[in-house]
Amino acid sequence: MIKNISWIALGVVAAYLIWWIVPSYFQSETLPPGSPEFLTQEAARLNKGLPALLDKETELTVTEPAHMMFIYKYRLINVVATAVDHEKFRVGSKPQLVQLACTRPETLGDFLSKGVTLRYSYFDKDQQHIATIDVTPKDCGL
Repeated sequence: MIKNISWIALGVVAAYLIWWIVPSYFQSETLPPGSPEFLTQEAARLNKGLPALLDKETELTVTEPAHMMFIYKYRLINVVATAVDHEKFRVGSKPQLVQLACTRPETLGDFLSKGVTLRYSYFDKDQQHIATIDVTPKDCGL
């Protein structure tokens, strides 16, 4: 279980590195960050490069805008949902996700500081749901 959580953390880090390399995904001169239009635009831009294998265990399959929420959907390509303690996975992964989301200028500035919740949904290799973890502005002290 710890190994899986570590792979997830590495996947999230890899996703943020992708954002660091391609900053245009997180900048919009015409739309205010956090607006529904901005969220839709960001999802469309990011989805052009998806699905993307982030590491040997994690694939970012799609992003979706929602009302005051930005959703990332991941597939753990070597994991079967029945072999995972879903609650332990969720509880163990949340602190790492909060740390990453709250310290990245892109997610903090364009999403969390604008009241947008980041939702991370994890699925197994067969697209069976494992866990959903929300990082809210409150988690970052906002």
